[in-house]
Amino acid sequence: MTLKTQQRCKSDNGLAYFKSGTGTPIVLVHGVGLRAEAWLHQTSALSQNHLVYAVDMPGHGESDLLPEDSSLQDYTDTIAQWIANEIKQPVIIMGHSMGSMIALDFATRYQHLCNGVAALNSVYRRSPEAKQAVQQRALDMVKNPEQDRVTTPILRWFNQSPEGFEKEMADLCHDWLSMAPAIGYARAYHIFSQNDGPEDEALVALTIPATFITGDGDANSSGLMSQRMADLCQNGSYAVIDNARHMVQMTHPDEINSLLIEFVAQCSTQMRNQL
Repeated sequence: MTLKTQQRCKSDNGLAYFKSGTGTPIVLVHGVGLRAEAWLHQTSALSQNHLVYAVDMPGHGESDLLPEDSSLQDYTDTIAQWIANEIKQPVIIMGHSMGSMIALDFATRYQHLCNGVAALNSVYRRSPEAKQAVQQRALDMVKNPEQDRVTTPILRWFNQSPEGFEKEMADLCHDWLSMAPAIGYARAYHIFSQNDGPEDEALVALTIPATFITGDGDANSSGLMSQRMADLCQNGSYAVIDNARHMVQMTHPDEINSLLIEFVAQCSTQMRNQL
């Protein structure tokens, strides 16, 4: 399957994005090594009734690379500055994998700009073995950013022998990973490996709706992780998609879109009640 690259806009702070639809603003943030098109199924569904912005994470797609010593908070601040300057009103933010780390960081530090947060395949308190493995992968990538950055992620993210629609999605991810800027990919993966999910106090302090979604076959972003984060939030919920792994928004779009549309409606209801 080939997918036409969406034409981007470019913000003053170097963030590339495309937008579609009208209505309540929703911001989508993809994961490491991918690009805004990773939300292809969600942009088409959500933009029917909402204004949807899909961004290239810094150092990915057409977005500018951040300095070498940047932190997760710097990635968040870049997106928050763009939201404040471009959208100029609170948004519902949705993130996948590292994008979910950014989305949760945005929701906890920029609550005045956030009406709800959806975290897909998010990490929370990795096991010692998982932490060691992801940090070793990140170290290898930083030392040799031109190494094979494609085969191993595809094997983790999809079934071992994907067929039909799932294979089409795996092939798309394969292409995006192959095209990803090596340095931007390596720097982002290093940050991803060093972060272990939001602080408990930050989740407890969230007053906006927050939902956590993952696949039952995603060992590194498990259903238990999503449940534990949701339980800490004042207005949290979680869902685990059957027969799914890491790329749930691509492999199971019907289930994910239904959950996200319902979540946006929940956020809209809370916004109305606060008026």
